[in-house]
Order: sequence, then C-alpha cells, then structure tokens
Amino acid sequence: VFQVSTVPEFGRIVIYTTSLRVVRNTFERCELVRKIFQNHRVKFEEKNIALNSDYGKELDERCRRVCEVPSLPVVFIDGHYLGGAEKILLMNESGDLQDLLTKIERVQHPQECLCCGGFGFLPCSACHGSKMSVFRNCFTDSFKALKCTACNENGLQRCQSCAG
Repeated sequence: VFQVSTVPEFGRIVIYTTSLRVVRNTFERCELVRKIFQNHRVKFEEKNIALNSDYGKELDERCRRVCEVPSLPVVFIDGHYLGGAEKILLMNESGDLQDLLTKIERVQHPQECLCCGGFGFLPCSACHGSKMSVFRNCFTDSFKALKCTACNENGLQRCQSCAG
C-alpha cells in the first residue's frame, strides 16, 4: 500500500528526478539540478522515480497539495515546494539559493556509494532482479515460481550502505 512519507523534512532537500534518458531534455535538467546541489556541497536526498514507482506517486500527491503540475526535476526544501530546474538555475545565478542553503547540512567530499554507485538501489538479493522467487513444495518435490516480495516492481532494493 502506497503512503506519502510523513518524515519531517526540516533541514533537508528532496529532489525528485529520473535517470531515464528517453526524454533527453528532462534527463539533462535532472542532471543540472543534481550538479548544482553537489557544487554547493549540501546533503540532499534524490528520489529517482524511474527506479521506484512509489516516488512517482509520492511526487504526484505532494504536487497536488501545492497545486503544481509535476515536471521533473522537482525540488523540496524543508518540506516546502521550491520549483523545477528553471527556478533552481535562476536562484543559483542570483545567489538566492546560497542563502536558502545556509541551514542545510554540508558534506565535505561528495562521494558515490561503493555498493550502488550513487543510485540508491541494488538488484534484489533474493531474486537477483528477476522479480520472481522459487518455492519448493516439500510434499510433492515440485517447484513453483512466485512474485518476489523482497523487491520493488523493477527487481530492486534500497541500498543499505547509503540509504539514510
């Protein structure tokens, strides 16, 4: 069952992005916003809707609350809607973004996770990304394929090393 995150976001940045390169303009805007926040060396949580459909549902619900049409990337700071790539770029060029980021936790050396490469997800440890698991009936010695319950619809699990 889908639920909107109720974790308070005070002092946090949440960016909804996609890693799909199907629409090049959207992908490039997502990359631009990610690089801007990396250059400011602030800690942010990236929610890639291509890797987890729950993030897409969460984004739709959050944008509905602020009466905005979701267009990736979407940035929330302190739980408040900030805008998309164009707004972030304008704020960055004017210096307003730097002022907003004074209360956000800093990172000294932005590094990618050695386990997942910075994606935040890994292939499922139970089904290895096939989205199926095997059940053996002890009474008949037959095997049956079942949908894996340990991973999401893409056969992925959150990376335990960098999921915070």
